Amino acid sequence: MTVHEQCLSRSEEAVINHHLDALMQQEQEICGAVVSTVDGFHVAARLTGSLSAEKLSAMASSLLAINEAVCRESSMGECRDLVVEASQGRILLMDVPHPAQKLILTVLCRAKTTMGKALWSARSCRESLGRVFSRT
Repeated sequence: MTVHEQCLSRSEEAVINHHLDALMQQEQEICGAVVSTVDGFHVAARLTGSLSAEKLSAMASSLLAINEAVCRESSMGECRDLVVEASQGRILLMDVPHPAQKLILTVLCRAKTTMGKALWSARSCRESLGRVFSRT
């Protein structure tokens, strides 16, 4: 049994995979998505090429933890999202509410993506997952 199977059922994993598929289909400039636990374990992923869901999950966990600490220290309120801009695209990180533990949605976007559309799509995915998990 993997670490995430202790907190997530097979049906929850199927729901996550369905949502990641829908996210990738909805926004063509999104080139990858991962859902992971806050302690850095991969739950589900839709990635292209040789990208490692395990490595991305571990790094997303660290980035979100640092982001939350910066928000706390600067008295800016609760951390919502993190956007990383890179030369070849953008990376969106956001928490996904779950009754057992908070999850992280990491979304990889191509450089030519419209940020508003990508954020809207990713947030819609997060909110939809949160609604599903709140009923379980």
